[in-house]
Amino acid sequence: MERQYGVGWIRARGLIRTRPVAYIIGLTAGSPLLVGNALPKMPDLPAFYDPASPNEQAPPLPSAPLQELSPEAVLQPPLSRRGTGPGLILLLPENIERTKRKGKPLDPEPIQKWAEEGFAVVGITAPATAIQAITDAVETLKKHDKVDTKDKIGIIIYDSPQHALTSQLPPEIACISTFTEPFPSQSHIPTYFHTSNTPGDYAKTNNVTVSTYPNTQKHFILPGSATYNPPAASMAHSRNLVFLKKHIGGPVFDIEAIWEEHTYWEFERRSVAQTMATMVAEPYVNNVPTMTGGMGRAALTNFYRDHFIFCNPPDTALEPISRTIGPDRLVDEFIFSCTHTLHIPWFVPNIPPTNVKLAIPMLGVINFRGDRLYHEHIWWDQGTVLRQLGLLPTLVPGPEGKMLRLPVAGAECARLLADETDGKSNEMIERVD
Repeated sequence: MERQYGVGWIRARGLIRTRPVAYIIGLTAGSPLLVGNALPKMPDLPAFYDPASPNEQAPPLPSAPLQELSPEAVLQPPLSRRGTGPGLILLLPENIERTKRKGKPLDPEPIQKWAEEGFAVVGITAPATAIQAITDAVETLKKHDKVDTKDKIGIIIYDSPQHALTSQLPPEIACISTFTEPFPSQSHIPTYFHTSNTPGDYAKTNNVTVSTYPNTQKHFILPGSATYNPPAASMAHSRNLVFLKKHIGGPVFDIEAIWEEHTYWEFERRSVAQTMATMVAEPYVNNVPTMTGGMGRAALTNFYRDHFIFCNPPDTALEPISRTIGPDRLVDEFIFSCTHTLHIPWFVPNIPPTNVKLAIPMLGVINFRGDRLYHEHIWWDQGTVLRQLGLLPTLVPGPEGKMLRLPVAGAECARLLADETDGKSNEMIERVD
C-alpha cells in the first residue's frame, strides 16, 4: 500500500484532522494502528528542558578516525550512522587561494562532506602520480571492511591534470566527476564536467554530461577557497550525488523515514539531544521570514532548547498539503495552525500572546546529507501572520493623500490552499476601492 504520510509525522504534530485519519496516513480501517479512527494515546509532552531526562541522553555522533595512507593520501571511513558505504576517490588541489572572509562556512571540506554522505573516501593530493595513486586507492578501498561495494568506485577531480581521464584507469572506476574544463575524451567511463565557463560544443551524450555555473570561478565548490560560491556549490554537490548513485548504486537512504524520525523527537517526544542526533556535525535551521534558527551545532542546540521545542502552543497542528521527495531534499507543503496563547519566539518574536487562532501556509525545504539532516529552510508569508493577529492595517497612506489597501490575505489564503474550491482567486486584482 502506498504511504502518503507516516504515523509519526502526523502524530508528532498533533494534526487537526480535517480528513479521516486513514485517508491521510494511508492506512485501512482495520489497521492495528487505528483504534476507533484515532491514533494511539501518547505520553504527556515535557513542558520544559530537563537535561537529566533519559530522552536527553543522545547517542554520540558517528565517528571514524582519519587514516594516513601516505604523505599524499588519507582514508576517511563513512561518517554516517549506518557506518558502511561505497568507495569514493577525491583528487584534491595541492594549493588554492584561501578565503579571507571572517567565519568558517558550515559546509565542510570535501573529505568530511562525502564521508557524511555515506562514502568511504580516499583523498589524494598527488597530481604528478595520479594514476598510481588512484590504483593504490582502489586496492585500499576494496580491502576495507567498511566498503560494501567492491566493484564500483567513483572519482571526483577538483583540480588535476587531464591525464587522469585519458590514462588507463582501474576497471573498478565506474564514473568520474570533474571540476576541470570539458575536453574531448575517448574514455568509456561516464564523466560529468562541472564548469564555470560556457561549455561550447560539448553537450550531453551517453558518457558525457556538462553543467555550467555562471558567475563562478575555479574552485567555487571548495568552502575554504576565496572563490567559494555556496549556491553553486550546493547545486553541484547534489548533481554529483545523483550521478554517483546512478553509476555506483548507492548509498541509498530513506530520507522520508529520517525526516519522520527527526520530527518524532522534535514534536512528539520533545527531546533536544535526540533531535540534534538526527543531524550532521554542523547543521542549521533558517526560518526565513523571521531569520530565526541556528547556524551550527551549538547555536542550533540553543535555539531548539530555548526558542522552539518547548515554545509552541498546546494546540499547534500541521495539516499536510503535499510532499516532494528528491535525492537529497524533501519539500513539505503544509498549513501551520495554532492559537496564539504563548509567546512564540521563532514565529512572531517579541509579540505577546493575542489568543488569536492562526492558519498559515508554510513550506519546508529539508536538505539531507547521508542518513542525517543538514539544514531546514522554512518559509511562510509573515504578512498574513500579522494580518491574522490584527497587527497589520488594512489601509495605509499613499500618494496624493489616497489610502492604499495592502495586498495581504488573511486565513482565507490557507483555506484556498487546502481546497481549491474554498475561495475565489483574483479578488485583490478585481477589487475597486
